[in-house]
Amino acid sequence: MSRNNESSSSSNVAAAASSSAGIVKGSSVLEDEGAGGLVQDVADLRVKSPEEVGGQDIVVEEEEEEEEEEDETLVGLGFVQPVEQAWKVSRHHFPSKVGGTPAWLDPINLPYGKQVLCGICDNPLQFLLQVYAPLEDQPEAFHRTLYVFICPNMACLQQDQHHQRKQPAEKPCRSIRVFRSQLPRNNSFYSYSPPNPDGQDSPSCDGVALCTWCGAWKGHKACAACKQTRYCSRNHQIEHWRAGHSGFCRQVQAAKSASHPEPGSTKDVESVKVEAGELMPEDLHEPHKKNLPGIACAASDKLWPEFELVVDEEYNYEAEDNDRSNPGPQMEVGQSRAKQLLDEYERRRKAGEEFSASDLQEVQEASQEQQHWVSFQARIACAPEQVLRYCRSQDAKPLWPLLEGQPKKSTDIQPCSHCGGPRNFELQVLPQLLYFLRVKNEPSSLDWATITVFSCTASCTSGVSNGYAEEFAWVQLAA
Repeated sequence: MSRNNESSSSSNVAAAASSSAGIVKGSSVLEDEGAGGLVQDVADLRVKSPEEVGGQDIVVEEEEEEEEEEDETLVGLGFVQPVEQAWKVSRHHFPSKVGGTPAWLDPINLPYGKQVLCGICDNPLQFLLQVYAPLEDQPEAFHRTLYVFICPNMACLQQDQHHQRKQPAEKPCRSIRVFRSQLPRNNSFYSYSPPNPDGQDSPSCDGVALCTWCGAWKGHKACAACKQTRYCSRNHQIEHWRAGHSGFCRQVQAAKSASHPEPGSTKDVESVKVEAGELMPEDLHEPHKKNLPGIACAASDKLWPEFELVVDEEYNYEAEDNDRSNPGPQMEVGQSRAKQLLDEYERRRKAGEEFSASDLQEVQEASQEQQHWVSFQARIACAPEQVLRYCRSQDAKPLWPLLEGQPKKSTDIQPCSHCGGPRNFELQVLPQLLYFLRVKNEPSSLDWATITVFSCTASCTSGVSNGYAEEFAWVQLAA
């Protein structure tokens, strides 16, 4: 998702829609509700493995025509790779990236106020990823980037499920936010010419001072003691203080006292400045980024690991060419509850227990859910380390891991809050990203089945006139 500014198109973004996984129904509901028939029907509810699926979409017959049309579209797959040279993620190189600090396209007019806070716990949201996705047919979006922020508290994301279906008038409290920024080629922030490929260049202007702790949001609060660190919130100021900033402040006070030494003092001003780190904040969590133009630093050690996000087209990863002996990171998402239910009913069947009609309905729903998950796995098995799927097409659809928890577009996907036009699917974040972010596999840890982003179909300019337009995210949680 990068562009060299000389080309009017992005070589890495597939301008096509992803097709959703199909569903296999293991058995239809029997008309005969006798115990013997029910037992046999439960036995027939068999889940095919990804190998049996063979990487191909499994579809219900009535959806076959629609699925075939979707399969002809192209999808961009996002993969993470280590940041080998720090300048590559500077904002004037228009990166797509995961973790670390955001590279703001508009470095002045950042989101502010309630936009930067989790609507559940009121803590500042944490940067997850950004995707550089310019539009070749819109000069005003020659540069265009989408940003995803999320609260790292899983309890907040669970509560978010009750709010994402709410309409704006109901004032939903979200724990995830998406922002869009776009600029024409001729703008006040960047050169009209492409950036130097050796990294020996700088943005055309400086950005606003950012929070010393998170490096993400505008630092509108200054430390009252040292006057040298800035914060986006009281919460981050407290976290930084507890992490050791108190010692730095004492060094600054000592340096100020040394500039007016007491009679008989032998310590000169320069020696105190050295002890105070030249009156700069203490060593940052990412020291390799110090003094690099266009890159925000952060003192926090709680940020997610930083990666470059590179994109390739899905058709380059055909199932027959993929080495399935190396499946990559696998996430136990969406199948655990269904599998447990099926295993329990299998135990009961072998024990000769009788089943009611409601029992059969429950087990069949579980079977369909697990079949859907297997189909999802089969689709991504061609490139198991993909963390993102991108497609900005009018007919684009997410690849849903689960049957449950999908939105109804007519009511659940809100229209653009800036121009009133419709929103369409543009990208989705897959659960594999959690592996690369080193999220612990614990009940209280952050988890999702997928995060889908719906953006303004017109990519309107009214929303970005003041910097950033907010778009809509739909989260499907793991069962």
